[in-house]
Amino acid sequence: MASFLTYVIELEDSEKRTTFNFKQLHHQSELILSSLTEGVFGLDLDGNISFVNPASSRLIRVDADQLIGRTPFETFIKQRREESELIHTLTDGKTRTNNDGYFHNSNGTRFPVEYTVKAMYEDGNISGAIVTFKDITERKESEKYMLQSEKLSLAGQLAAGIAHEIRNPLTSIKGFLQMIKAGYQKDSYIDIMTKELDRIELIASELLLLAKPQINQYKPVEIGHLLKEVVSILDTESIMNDVEVTFFSEYEDLIINGDPNQIKQVFLNFIKNAIDASSKGQNVQIKLLKEEEHALILVKDYGVGIPEEKLGQLGQPFYSTKEKGTGLGLMVSYNIIENHRGQISVKSKLNEGTTFEVRFPIVVNLDT
Repeated sequence: MASFLTYVIELEDSEKRTTFNFKQLHHQSELILSSLTEGVFGLDLDGNISFVNPASSRLIRVDADQLIGRTPFETFIKQRREESELIHTLTDGKTRTNNDGYFHNSNGTRFPVEYTVKAMYEDGNISGAIVTFKDITERKESEKYMLQSEKLSLAGQLAAGIAHEIRNPLTSIKGFLQMIKAGYQKDSYIDIMTKELDRIELIASELLLLAKPQINQYKPVEIGHLLKEVVSILDTESIMNDVEVTFFSEYEDLIINGDPNQIKQVFLNFIKNAIDASSKGQNVQIKLLKEEEHALILVKDYGVGIPEEKLGQLGQPFYSTKEKGTGLGLMVSYNIIENHRGQISVKSKLNEGTTFEVRFPIVVNLDT
């Protein structure tokens, strides 16, 4: 009897300790959530907000009791529910991060955020999701000022480059004009002056690409179809240079988001450069591959190649591996790729050739 009573007393003490530990753990969790400067909120399986921490209310400028039980899409996220990464995570359990998102506060003002959504599990099944986010307005402002500073620096480089590139042919033309005025006249003088004027015209036309306002008209682009069009456009030039251009695609329906005219301009430039770098009888290969969530485009030639120490200078104004190149075409192409959230890398070996690798985020893959 005594042992049974001892068991009952010990059991009651154990339950009390468990209850106390649970309350203590719950209290500590609330303290942690309250002390975070990042916003944290939870979602149930229906996509409704199940809890918010004080930072969320402060950043969104809405009291917690006005958020709980409602969906983010009717309060601070202006996005269609079915398109949201938050809802996708509730379905497939994948963790997703967005470094370039936007939320809206109570007065309708949009502010940039970086957020991560992660599924919560109970007994092996998805029971909801937890979202952490932070306001990155200050970082965006810093990036904006840095970009302006870079533009001013670039403007200075361009001014110096333009002065140098144009002054040389002008000096040559001026010298031959003085010789003609003095009575020395040869047909070769006219030929040289014409070539120098062509050089100035080339520089001026490529500068117009930089000066012309870029009106982005982004829309879904079937990148494989676009690349076929570019190869077709350059068909005559490849025949004239006795260089074969081949196109290979693993996927027929890779869709990216972008301005088709600008993207076309990029690959016209890259493929044309590859043709110019090739000797007669050589081959230029264009490949469209899929690399995780990116479309990977390879433009490969088997020409003379680029020295390793020069690769880092590609894309800079007035740097070109071509004898009469200005480098402005590559510079414009690099900027277009960056504006499309793309990535570019270049691999090259002397006397073996060069490969340009361009990656764009895939929007839709119609094969899946």
